[in-house]
Amino acid sequence: MKIQNAICCLTFFAALSAYPVAAVEMQSQTSQLKIQFEKIAGQSDGRLGVCAIFLNGDVACANGDQRFSMQSVMKLIVGAAVLDRVDHGEWRLDAPVTIKKSDLSLNIQPLADIVLNKGEFTTDIGDLVFRAITQSDSAATDILFARLGGSPAINAFLESKGIDGIRVDRDERHLQTETGGLTWQPEYTDPDSLDKARAGVSAEFKEVAFTRYRADVRDTATPLAMALFLRKLTDGNMLSGRSTSWYLDVLAKTRTFPDRLKSGTPQDWKIGHKTGTSDTVAGINAVTNDVGILTKPDGEAIAIAVFVADSRQGSDHRAALIAACARAVTGK
Repeated sequence: MKIQNAICCLTFFAALSAYPVAAVEMQSQTSQLKIQFEKIAGQSDGRLGVCAIFLNGDVACANGDQRFSMQSVMKLIVGAAVLDRVDHGEWRLDAPVTIKKSDLSLNIQPLADIVLNKGEFTTDIGDLVFRAITQSDSAATDILFARLGGSPAINAFLESKGIDGIRVDRDERHLQTETGGLTWQPEYTDPDSLDKARAGVSAEFKEVAFTRYRADVRDTATPLAMALFLRKLTDGNMLSGRSTSWYLDVLAKTRTFPDRLKSGTPQDWKIGHKTGTSDTVAGINAVTNDVGILTKPDGEAIAIAVFVADSRQGSDHRAALIAACARAVTGK
């Protein structure tokens, strides 16, 4: 038995001595990053989940397997599903789309200003993806969502890419009305009708609906699954090379909430990302998100997903927590 133990020990130390120093250092770095993430998570009065995946596949997470509502981060998934159709020759980015008032959604939708002013607006598929990502346009997203075939088609796309832990169940129309205690009606494309309907929902009923939404598994993702999605996208393991390059360029032009991941990213790094934010009801914000790709000056990309849920802290504090996660990754 002693000889066998000695042989085992010699084998272990031989393997250790042969292990690349760089790999050992990277393991140490990811262990330290995990500790940093856990400290940042401890600064939230709610839940904070974060995962970062490096080029070599190393992962650092805090609460990486918990589910969080995506809100507008789901637009990232919709856009990728569209590009997958393009890669399969079913769609073209320059295919024309005419948008009418009946196609509009709610909340953030710059397209609505154009349509309500002109009566209708003709653009193309690529522009709708661009608007959905960079401006978080809900109308653009919902039009693409419907054309894709709704949640079954989008979830089938995720499954085909080996992504487990992300589910897309509703477009913006249905998600945002249900969280506010309403059921989507076609007349809600008129802002005045929507405002009137929202005003008719009692504070008590709205709080009940919002509490139900916060516990709902629909339209959620784990930070680990979202970081994996971004890793596969960045590495070219999700879309064609041409679509990957186009989509990463779009993500780099995101304009929403620069006080989150972008704020924690050094000037000499690049960032492409997608944000998401829920309403705040009875003093509780259901979720504040930012997910993206942080690229070093030498070109190495790191996928990161950060979700802050169930917080009573202000928007500045929630954004600062997300920015702190980016600083932890970049070491700045």
